Amino acid sequence: MPLFEFVCNNCKDHFEMLVIDDSKVECPKCKNIDITKQFSTFSAKSQNNSCSSRDLCQNMQGAKHKCCGGCCHH
Repeated sequence: MPLFEFVCNNCKDHFEMLVIDDSKVECPKCKNIDITKQFSTFSAKSQNNSCSSRDLCQNMQGAKHKCCGGCCHH
């Protein structure tokens, strides 16, 4: 089932939602339906536990960190 990333155009909240068929999506924070689907790619964790400079996470504002293929800092 497709999991999509969205941003609310009202409160600027970023969220993920499982979308089935043409279901209406609303912001879980403010219930607004004026949202934008974000471009995202899948990630896969490799056996190599090292990070490179391109693994810097963009999710945390002003505090970049290495997330190595998966991030829990949304």
